[in-house]
Amino acid sequence: MKQILSLLAVLTFSVTAISAETDSQRIAAQIAPLLNDSVAIVVHLDCTKVDPAKLDAKIRPILAKYGLPTEPMDSVTKTLQPAFESLAALKIRDVYFLTHLPLLPEYPGVLVVPLEKESDAEAVDQVLRTIPPNKDSRMFVTKTNGRFLFLLPHRQYGQTSVDDFVWKTIEAPPTARPELLAALESVEGTGVQFALIPPSYAKRVLEESGFDTLPPPLDKTPISVVTNGVKWAVLAVDTEALQLRLVVRSEHEQAALDLRKLLEQAVDAYLDNDTSADFRIFEQKLKAAGTDARSYLKLFLPVPRENRLELTIDETFVNERTKIVTDLPALMLDSVLANAHQAECRRNLQTIALALHNHHDTYLKFPPLHTVDKDGKPLHSWRVAILPYLEQNDLYKKIRLDEPWDSEYNKQFHSLCPAMFQCPQAAFKNPAIKRDGLTTYSVIVGKNAWPEGAKPFEFSMITDGTSNTLAVVERQTPVCWMDPTQEITQEDAMLGIGKSEKGIGAVHPTGSRQSTLTAFFDGSVHVLAENLSLESLKGLVTRNGGESFSLKYDD
Repeated sequence: MKQILSLLAVLTFSVTAISAETDSQRIAAQIAPLLNDSVAIVVHLDCTKVDPAKLDAKIRPILAKYGLPTEPMDSVTKTLQPAFESLAALKIRDVYFLTHLPLLPEYPGVLVVPLEKESDAEAVDQVLRTIPPNKDSRMFVTKTNGRFLFLLPHRQYGQTSVDDFVWKTIEAPPTARPELLAALESVEGTGVQFALIPPSYAKRVLEESGFDTLPPPLDKTPISVVTNGVKWAVLAVDTEALQLRLVVRSEHEQAALDLRKLLEQAVDAYLDNDTSADFRIFEQKLKAAGTDARSYLKLFLPVPRENRLELTIDETFVNERTKIVTDLPALMLDSVLANAHQAECRRNLQTIALALHNHHDTYLKFPPLHTVDKDGKPLHSWRVAILPYLEQNDLYKKIRLDEPWDSEYNKQFHSLCPAMFQCPQAAFKNPAIKRDGLTTYSVIVGKNAWPEGAKPFEFSMITDGTSNTLAVVERQTPVCWMDPTQEITQEDAMLGIGKSEKGIGAVHPTGSRQSTLTAFFDGSVHVLAENLSLESLKGLVTRNGGESFSLKYDD
């Protein structure tokens, strides 16, 4: 009888222990087999606590309240909702992303999905490949050990095998990492966690590396302020409460205070060095509201609490700080979007320049400014000619090249401008660009620039050097992407950047000036400020002018 009672007691205790297991304990135990001493970052997503559709419904009213665009939510929700539903059907609850310190910076990390059963691996793989950027299957390869599915980055897109170094790093013997459990417990109940858990050797390596202080402008601060100030850190997202929580664990209370002081110094250094036009507007708005930028930005820093720094951002927190300047969120988002758009615009121009090179490799010449019919009338732009080199071959095949660009048949393609022909910043500010199929990029046409009409054009004709000659530029006024008659003339270009509606210009802010992105014939992309001298601009516009000059770009 005693044995039966003892057995019941053990079973009761076991059931209680299992039911009392916290999410943090479950997560830490689940990923423990993969936590060796090289893991520095663990990102965890609990699919049962994140519903893209519900999150979309909560975020949209907030964006609308502050006058922020809601369009970006459309594509995100459309992509993620089916993926989450598919993972739920496979009973996949957790998704991880692990960053191994020795693999940086070449490999940012590895996506890991614990499997209910090994047979689920292929189905889970198919779901993951519906989510950008993994839609391009050349970027990643999958591997499984039966318990986990790994999504591994390629060293090069053309390779078919997984890099051995990556796999050996993942399969290294596990190491006890109690700091992960401590980090997760500090944000218990959240759906997404980004945990920084520096390896045991990281502090020693940093302090013995010969770098006694931080880089400028914080070079008066010893590196120990960071190594003692960050024992571990976690940023968590509670999607139900729309709350962001940051916790940084320091070695001791004084280390937490020193780290907070360093963050304040970082804010001061940023303000002392930021000369952007957006920031000056931001600063002026705060001053008009009766406060200063330094004091305001420090309200967003984590607060010391014993041996930790903590910060909780929710709607109440945001309302308290944004009531100082009512349009502050829109202003800050506009600045972030402008930087992202400029980076994308740069990629567009690099892609176009590469397409021109590929056309030259194929035909030993660049595409003509436009093709012509038997009577010499323009048919199609150079943009149409490079479509096959922009992965737009299907569109290229549909266009009737023997009919004018504006024939009744070809008009149907006017609104189908490929995205790489449009500056995203310009399209963001002018919806007609996307709606009507307008382009914001042009070549410069003239006696000493791109030859007019259907005349041949080769590298040998660029006697000033490919790195000194403009190939494609941003234009002030967008035009139909298929129109072969609306390029920038050499005369309009030489009036200066932003000086002619028909000339060179863009909407990218750089410091207190506007700037434009330009692609050169060597394939490089540079930023030209609106105050660029006409003499320098003339040297860049002409391909055979023989000008001699040196120029510092605003890159």
